[in-house]
Amino acid sequence: MIGALGGFWRKWLLVCLGLLVLATGAEGHAMKQVRGEIRAAEGTWNASLWLEAWALYPEDGPKVPPGTPGDIGMSGKQWVAGLDADDHRVMRETAEEFLKEAFILTLGDRRLEADFAFPDYTVERPELKENEERNALVRIDLTGKMPPGVSGPLELVWNDDEDEPLALEVITPRPGKKPKISVMRIAPRDEPMELMTIEASGVVEETRESSLGGWIVAGFEHILPKGLDHILFILGLFLLQPKWKPLLWQSSAFTVAHSITLALAILGIVTAPSSVVEPLIALSIAYVGLENLWVKELKPWRVALVFGLGLLHGMGFASVMQDLDLPEGEILQPLVGFNIGVELGQITVLALAFALTVAFLKKPGFEKFRKVASALIGAVGLYWTVERIIG
Repeated sequence: MIGALGGFWRKWLLVCLGLLVLATGAEGHAMKQVRGEIRAAEGTWNASLWLEAWALYPEDGPKVPPGTPGDIGMSGKQWVAGLDADDHRVMRETAEEFLKEAFILTLGDRRLEADFAFPDYTVERPELKENEERNALVRIDLTGKMPPGVSGPLELVWNDDEDEPLALEVITPRPGKKPKISVMRIAPRDEPMELMTIEASGVVEETRESSLGGWIVAGFEHILPKGLDHILFILGLFLLQPKWKPLLWQSSAFTVAHSITLALAILGIVTAPSSVVEPLIALSIAYVGLENLWVKELKPWRVALVFGLGLLHGMGFASVMQDLDLPEGEILQPLVGFNIGVELGQITVLALAFALTVAFLKKPGFEKFRKVASALIGAVGLYWTVERIIG
């Protein structure tokens, strides 16, 4: 008869195997989102959005990008060069149709209509620019007029059915000064986001500041649910010695370290290419998982090592913040908010790990489970390392 511990083993083995399958198909820092900007002045408004070209191409089309859609470098200039004029026409039509449903702009409860333009298409087959993932981007310009005499909040609903957030740079003119620039991260199908206030005369009031709460949410989301690589790293720390004191030492070292490099990277003092940082982060996951196979308790050098790995992970966090586009002249609030969100996410991961294992921590079979789970984390880390180096 299989006892309670046997049931525990079966459940956790399935969870670990499922995690391995999920991880092999996941990108650790794939915080995919649409980037855009908007400005308004003297009764008119205009916006620009950049969409990845592969997402606009029909899934059943004859020239679908190879590999997984959106993979690094799989949908870049080389793929675009193989498209003909009809392919580009279809992508433009898809982009316009998508934004008519997704980019819902209102003033005083009245929806604003837009004209669409594609500045890249001075020729039928343009060379599109690429983003950091080397995927080609299609730029779409939207322009429109404010209804005469209508005042109130200019609000946006981002109605993306693919659940990709919108990082929107809001540019507000200020007479005699540089334009005010704020960045808002707008979740799909959320409540209308107030961008700015328009007076009846058409004058634009000050842009609403990006909030501390918004940056906390962005930091938390980078851990849960989007930061699978960081989740595995934290679980690797947990599995070394599932007790609060060892975890406090390791998590404190990790927190201090990633906060340092996050701040230095955002301030532009230190930089490192993602092609180097991302494989090293994956390698750090592999190391903590595999080290658990021969180390059973916390050693001083482990704390020092975790500190060093935290410096590395801070560079990864910085790349995410930079993708969100920081507000001009506002560094402290995003840094504090994002860091708080990351810590809350890490605490949540540890709390869930304790909740799922507390009944079995002192059982004889837990040591075997600890090694199996650590080995799986190590295997995933090695897989990611190779994948990111090749990519």
